[in-house]
Amino acid sequence: MKKKACRVVGFLLILTMVMLKVNDVVAFKYTDGVTQMEQFYRQEKGSVDVLVLGSSHAFVNVNPAMLDEEFGIWAYDLCGSMQPMWNTYYYFKEALKYQTPQLVVLDVYRLVEAFPYSKESKIVKNTYGMKLSRNKYESIKESLAPEDMEDVWLHMAEFPSYHSRYVDLTRADFDRSLVVDDDYRGAHPVTEVAAMVRPEVSHVTERMEIEPKTMEYFEKILMLAAEYEIPVLLINAPYIVQEDDKKVFNTLEDYLETQKIYENVSYVDFNDAYDEMGIDFATDFADYNHLNVNGLPKFNHALGTYIRENYSVTDHGKE
Repeated sequence: MKKKACRVVGFLLILTMVMLKVNDVVAFKYTDGVTQMEQFYRQEKGSVDVLVLGSSHAFVNVNPAMLDEEFGIWAYDLCGSMQPMWNTYYYFKEALKYQTPQLVVLDVYRLVEAFPYSKESKIVKNTYGMKLSRNKYESIKESLAPEDMEDVWLHMAEFPSYHSRYVDLTRADFDRSLVVDDDYRGAHPVTEVAAMVRPEVSHVTERMEIEPKTMEYFEKILMLAAEYEIPVLLINAPYIVQEDDKKVFNTLEDYLETQKIYENVSYVDFNDAYDEMGIDFATDFADYNHLNVNGLPKFNHALGTYIRENYSVTDHGKE
């Protein structure tokens, strides 16, 4: 009887290990959301002084390698593609379980989010990198429309979403080092060059309401940072600002002006500093929303300078 029980236990252990390996092979390996969180878990404790949160405006434009090289700032881009504020909030909560950041940098572009729920592709990229946890459950739940709430456990399990990927597998699915390298800290720089027309929105003085759920979770992010006594630097990384976007940012500025409870929150719109940064609209953008590798050094120099002049973040270049 004991031998039989041992065989059963042994078989179940082997089956579990095989299933875990199969799951790892067929799992989504998106470098614009999933791998950001997966790699975050692998960072040494105490190695993330500046936690960068937000959408692709953050993980494309904020480059931790440049901040480290020029300013000795250890940053990590814990972001996701088109990430809504509720997913950002749970990324932040999850991050605080593993790191103690000295500063949070939050890109505010997704305050323009117009919908209170997410499409499946956005749910995948903004929750599937998370470990099984209450934070993951809540993040998925908040992303689903009421009529889709029965799918919460399917997304928690993940496998039902990508079990058919076996027909699309590549070598990178078996060797994760081909997906991201050892120096990966959430950044996703792009090399494309697209000539852009400089936006002119200084004449826009109207306000546009921020979608209520988006605003609710934006406030939760600020309150969570305050609870842990972490200062927050809100940024608007350079992009081709639209008029409706400017209306939302006008509303944000009004809000920050009236909500004095956020004493450790600052806001810098780097779209007001194109000339100071030396941004060239013919060479420095990859598309309407992102800088390319030509523009990155200019923006990251400005960002790093602001952080050094205004925050007491450890300087690892002087250690």
